[in-house]
Amino acid sequence: MYKKIMIAFDESAAAKRALSSAVELAKELKADLRLLTVSEPLPVYAAFMDSELPGARQALLEERNAFYKDLQSKGIKHAEEHGIAVEGIIVEGEEVQAIVDQIADWGADLLVIGRRHHSGAVSRIWGGTVHNVAERIQCSILAV
Repeated sequence: MYKKIMIAFDESAAAKRALSSAVELAKELKADLRLLTVSEPLPVYAAFMDSELPGARQALLEERNAFYKDLQSKGIKHAEEHGIAVEGIIVEGEEVQAIVDQIADWGADLLVIGRRHHSGAVSRIWGGTVHNVAERIQCSILAV
């Protein structure tokens, strides 16, 4: 059935629920599990921060990177506590495209992703990450 399960993991409650589901599936199916966290690039204006506060951009980058490393560590620890070996990966980029690219690169056959509940108007206008990813991938998707 599924041999390579990728979990899109961020700091949201939905992602934590998705992680629990992905860990259980990986355990039941004896599948490989990869924990993907996407770090979005700093905004363009961050390049100008150093003119007012030297070193500010670098400090912001370091803080962001430490945040995502800590987040990954927590996700990996959760999987390992349930007897699942997991590979963690942090990539920088736009969220949807990064997920799509990583699925293709790794050859995942299932993506597990947290589903955030938005109002009808927001969902109709932006579509949401789950919808936008689902439209662009070839593997199965489980939205939790």
